Amino acid sequence: MGKFERGIPAVLNISNPNVQPESQSHRLRLLMSSTTRLPGLVGLVLPLAYWEECGSCWAWENEEIFEKENKNSLSKETLLKIQQHLSIHHLYGKSPSKLPDIDLKLPTLLGKNIAEHFEKIAEKQCGSYRNKLLDLTSHCIPDIPQVWNFAPGWTRYNQNGEMDLVDFPEEDAYVFDVEVCVKDGNLPTLATAVSKNYWYSWCSNQLFTDNKVQSSILKNMESIYELKDLINLESKTEQDRLPLKDQKERIVIGHNVSYDRSRIKEQYFIEGTKVRFFDTMALHIAISGITSFQRNMLHAAKSGTTIDRSLKNPQYWNGKSRKTEENLEWQNVSSFNGLNDVYKLYCGGLGLDKEKRNIFVTGSLTDIKDDFQQLVTYCARDCQATYRILCVLLPEFQKRFPHPVTLAGMLEMSTSYLPVNRNWQRYLQESEDTYRDSENELTQSLKREADRASHMMTDKSYEKDPWLWDLDWSTKPLKVKKTSVPKKKKSAAVIPSLNNGESENQTNKEDNDDVILEIQKLKCQFQELFNTKELLFKRNSFLPGYPNWYSSLCDRLQDGLIGPTEVSTSAQVVPKLLKLTWDGYPLFYSRELGWGYLVPGRPLNLSRIDEDVCEIPFPLKDALALFPPRPADQSVLTKGIITAEEAMLKLRQMTDLTADPVDLAMQWQATRSSLNNDADPANLHPAIDKSKEKHTYLTSDRPAWHVGIGPYDVGVVGCWFFRLPHKSGVDNNVGNPLAKDYLNKIEDGTLKATSSSIAEHILKLNRNIIYWRNARDRIMSQMVVWLRQSQIPRNVTKSEHFDPLNTYGAILPQIVTSGTLTRRAVESTWLTASNAYKDRIGSELKAMIQCPPGFNFVGADVDSQELWIASIIGDSFFAGQHGSTAFGWMTLQGKKSDGTDMHSRTAAAVEITRDQAKILNYGRIYGAGERFARTLLMQFNHRLTEKEASEKARKMYSLTKGNSLLKLSHYGRQLASASGNKDELVTLEQLSEMRKNARKEPSLKQIANLPTDELVERRMWAGGTESHMFNKLEEIAQSESPQTPVLHCRISRALEPRNVGNEFMTSRVNWVVQSSAVDYLHLMIVAMRYLVDVYKIEGRFSISIHDEVRYIIKEEDKFRAALALQVANLWTRCMFSYQMNLNDLPQAVAFFSSVDIDTVLRKESNMDCQTPSNPYGLKQGYGIDFGCSYDIYQILEKAGGSLDSKTKNCSKESPVN
Repeated sequence: MGKFERGIPAVLNISNPNVQPESQSHRLRLLMSSTTRLPGLVGLVLPLAYWEECGSCWAWENEEIFEKENKNSLSKETLLKIQQHLSIHHLYGKSPSKLPDIDLKLPTLLGKNIAEHFEKIAEKQCGSYRNKLLDLTSHCIPDIPQVWNFAPGWTRYNQNGEMDLVDFPEEDAYVFDVEVCVKDGNLPTLATAVSKNYWYSWCSNQLFTDNKVQSSILKNMESIYELKDLINLESKTEQDRLPLKDQKERIVIGHNVSYDRSRIKEQYFIEGTKVRFFDTMALHIAISGITSFQRNMLHAAKSGTTIDRSLKNPQYWNGKSRKTEENLEWQNVSSFNGLNDVYKLYCGGLGLDKEKRNIFVTGSLTDIKDDFQQLVTYCARDCQATYRILCVLLPEFQKRFPHPVTLAGMLEMSTSYLPVNRNWQRYLQESEDTYRDSENELTQSLKREADRASHMMTDKSYEKDPWLWDLDWSTKPLKVKKTSVPKKKKSAAVIPSLNNGESENQTNKEDNDDVILEIQKLKCQFQELFNTKELLFKRNSFLPGYPNWYSSLCDRLQDGLIGPTEVSTSAQVVPKLLKLTWDGYPLFYSRELGWGYLVPGRPLNLSRIDEDVCEIPFPLKDALALFPPRPADQSVLTKGIITAEEAMLKLRQMTDLTADPVDLAMQWQATRSSLNNDADPANLHPAIDKSKEKHTYLTSDRPAWHVGIGPYDVGVVGCWFFRLPHKSGVDNNVGNPLAKDYLNKIEDGTLKATSSSIAEHILKLNRNIIYWRNARDRIMSQMVVWLRQSQIPRNVTKSEHFDPLNTYGAILPQIVTSGTLTRRAVESTWLTASNAYKDRIGSELKAMIQCPPGFNFVGADVDSQELWIASIIGDSFFAGQHGSTAFGWMTLQGKKSDGTDMHSRTAAAVEITRDQAKILNYGRIYGAGERFARTLLMQFNHRLTEKEASEKARKMYSLTKGNSLLKLSHYGRQLASASGNKDELVTLEQLSEMRKNARKEPSLKQIANLPTDELVERRMWAGGTESHMFNKLEEIAQSESPQTPVLHCRISRALEPRNVGNEFMTSRVNWVVQSSAVDYLHLMIVAMRYLVDVYKIEGRFSISIHDEVRYIIKEEDKFRAALALQVANLWTRCMFSYQMNLNDLPQAVAFFSSVDIDTVLRKESNMDCQTPSNPYGLKQGYGIDFGCSYDIYQILEKAGGSLDSKTKNCSKESPVN
């Protein structure tokens, strides 16, 4: 029933296949076959089957999954088309990889094929929850009560006005909202709920006790939250556990409901419950979500400002087309994500009154008690609004997302759970301590650099410093009163007493004390100096005699006595104090262009003098001595190019006598005229108007020995100015060269500190603290709830690894299950968490999520998920076979070792690293254009000019995406036919020529004058490795109702063609791939949930981060869970293939390359996670061993080849090398 075949090239000269399907059994056996034959082909030297030659290598044909036997028959024309396409891209005839046989017993499907199977298992998982939602929305909810009961716990309100104290809401479905007193911490303060029958309110015990609010900055680290402080939804307040027999399927609805879920008691139980959460905000985003650009447009419309619409996608046609009215209909079918905005969109009216919300944000518990009735009513109105939104969105959700897997996947993802223990508190403390120590050391080091620089005042050496010359070195004078000529005193000077108030008699008694006499003599000696105190004004200049730039770094409240206190790496003066260089040239800040660097060597007659730059002239002589022009391979002088030889000649002529700018200018002019007589300075440097845009600062001359973003003329005589690259493109100014975006440039030596060894140490310290500084607030605000031993399951407390002295708890990540319009999950901390780096404090964050004793994390990374999805879309469109396109071939069979994978080919084509090529490839698959590639290429190699980067981007897109062609419409084909052109696809130039010729014919003149978009049906791509894939993606994106090809999920209303026309094409193409990847995730976790339930594998879903998925599994079941994960992935890939009419599956993508079994959450199971805050690593510092990775063959061995629990799993682990 299931069969994998491995291909070996052979001569095909027999008309019938000799490989027969296996007998009907549920065992999947991978069999070798030396040859196979395709009907109707004689004498062709081809592989076992064409896709096997192309690298699919093993094809799985399963009659049950694919419903019918796949004969793999291809027409001669199709086979030749594939051969020709692969030959063009030098991929035809490559030898396939050989993989070992696999013997696997697959679970029986519930339907007659894989599609029916998924529909049935998803319906089984979500059907009852959906029915409860439909039942709730089919009834009207009661009116909001007039009076609320001020009592701890739950109160139920009957429609007749009576109130009852209840343990918790005994309802199948209800809308729920929680309010928190922010000043008092993370614990819930009030809550309301409404079902079809009753209203409910809940009050925290905090409102009935006097608790002092912690004011410490580390209050979240010090706070101890327990289950008794949370809202109980399924058990009594005093109940520590929830037996399985007492669990009931319920669904809780809320707007951003993950926030409310994190305040619910039973959700912190390790074993989980049957309650699921349904988020109306996630529904809104999936149905009417907007792009970031659309969000900016809504903000602009709301505030009355304008926005640069050129940032949208370029014109759909690569040429002139008629102007059309901008389609803004999408603004009527979308909104921001807040409850008030969503309510106004779907329910109309003036919106909700949110004024009372401020009391929860800024008020105290006392304020909440004083306004209790109004605040509970405010909370109830939010519930009421959420219910009304649900009534509108639920039918729309069912229509736009018809497959039950989507709902089942979202419900499963709403149960995310991250276990922790006391190591979490240790991690917070050690990260914070290390951060504080490093930050203090950084501040002190910066102070020393500032002090060292300020001493240059004494000899004015700053005037010769290429970094410090333009700082504000002016000083403020010491203000003193005018002094009068003192009159000579007749009496002898009185020696001041040591202690005020003592008489001379007392002093004379101690004349024998030599120490006191010495002090008195010193006081007499300096009395005149002491008296000058009277000449000072009470309010004097701040730090007189110090340069103004130094004074600005000091604290006025402390009179600057402790030196610079306001100095940090974000201060504008710091790059100058550290004497930072970029590519060996000094950094310089321009008000108009941001941070960049100066390249000395420009002829003075070409430089404009900007009086606003600095009163002190730039130390050109010193700069040229430090940064001399570098030799360049320039055999012929070019107009406007200043060669290294020319600059070096000038440098040799420079002496102390010629350091005057006027003399230098004369010498430069003489040198230039002798070397390049035809270079007219007036032409090389046009006059600059400061009122013009940034590009007016560009110069027409440039150095031959350096390329970069520029050059510009910023008024620094004798220098070109080049801008630092910005991550958002060359048109953006860099505000801080020490920001995290430039860490890699510090690591590779492009950005260096040259002032002293301390400066290099400062860069290292800044690199260490930057992650924790940016993430600490999010990490330390995580709500951790700790469990008492009675609240921990017995299989944890009975584990041999259980430590009664340890503490165990959990974090519930506040995930929005559909947080973007592509339906990707969103969460601010865990879904964006960095992997551990040796130079980043606190970056071991994920490894602090640690399983309770007796459990393991079982998970895997989906290999090249989006690339494979995009490739089979192209394969299906091109020839209906896996690996038929060059893109599909490279995805299935490409090897890093021989440079045939797509990342290696892209890297070789544009001369970048493979990792950089990976970023470019994914960006292109997501719909990014050449502009994006150009920007990235200039970031990867800042020495590239914009022209060079554009040429490389064009070359890369020509090789991959291909060249743009136009598919003719009915009218266009008439023109082509008249011109003798039978091709349906033409270039823009060909179309122009056809129109030109047609205008000469009276019968065709009217058609020729039609607008381009009426002559052309759509744009197409040709000649690239990915052309067929992009043609299909754009076909989907431009269809009347774009939907994913597998689960048929529709695009957001805000991007539907009827609401945006031809705009936002990049976002729409991106949506097809990314939303299909969400389908993939939903399919996989639904399949995994089914297998866990059917085979009684004890465990639960933990989290999905990008392409990673992790489960918390009981130790005895870990290998069965690993095998279940492999089967879930196999089913998911088969579902994708089936839905795209590809009735087999290459083994190269059938299974995860490895499944990780570990006790902590980390990217790779062999990572020790050494960081500055964890210098000894997990193994030595925390006593945590490495995890293990297992491929499919090892998993089958460990699990006994079956998911059946009767198989005894081996406890010894042997990781994949």
